[in-house]
Amino acid sequence: MPRKTRAVDEEDEPSDRPVRSEHHDEMADLKALTMRIAALPLKMRRALPLDEETQAQIDQLAASEPRPDRRRTLMRAKLLVAQADQEALAAALAGKTPEAAWNEETLHWRDRIVAGGDGDIQAFVDVYPQADRQAIRTNAREARGKGPVAGRALSRLLGTLREGAAAAVGDED
Repeated sequence: MPRKTRAVDEEDEPSDRPVRSEHHDEMADLKALTMRIAALPLKMRRALPLDEETQAQIDQLAASEPRPDRRRTLMRAKLLVAQADQEALAAALAGKTPEAAWNEETLHWRDRIVAGGDGDIQAFVDVYPQADRQAIRTNAREARGKGPVAGRALSRLLGTLREGAAAAVGDED
C-alpha cells in the first residue's frame, strides 16, 4: 500500500522537532560521552559534576560486560548524562575545575621555589602565612640536588606547599 504524503505548502511553519539525522548525531555524541565517562577510573568519575543516580548508572555500565542488558544500562546512562549540566561536565572532563586550577598553582609555586631562592619562599609564605617556611626551605634545598633524594624532596615540597595553601584557605572560611 503506498504511503500517503502531505503536500508541503510554503506557508507551513517549520517543525520544532529536530531533523532525524541531527537527532541521530546528538545521540551518537551522547553515547560517546557516556562511554568516555564510563571508561574513566572510579576516582576521576567521582570528581565529575554528576548526581548520585547518574554516577550509579555509569558505575553499572562500567562494570557490565557486553550483553543484552548492557544496552539498557547504556540507554539509561545516556538519558541521565543528557540531563546533567553539559558545560560543567565538559569543563570537568577538560580539567578546568577549581581543584585542577589549585593543583596547577601549587605546581607553579613548587617550580618557582626550586628554581629561585629564599625570596620565592618568602613570596609563598606572604600569600599563605600558615605554610611551614622551614620545611619548604629544607625540601627546596634538597630538591635542587640530583638523584632519588631530589625526586623525593620534590614530592615532599609539593605536599608541604599544598598543606600550607590548604591551611591558609581553611582559615579564610
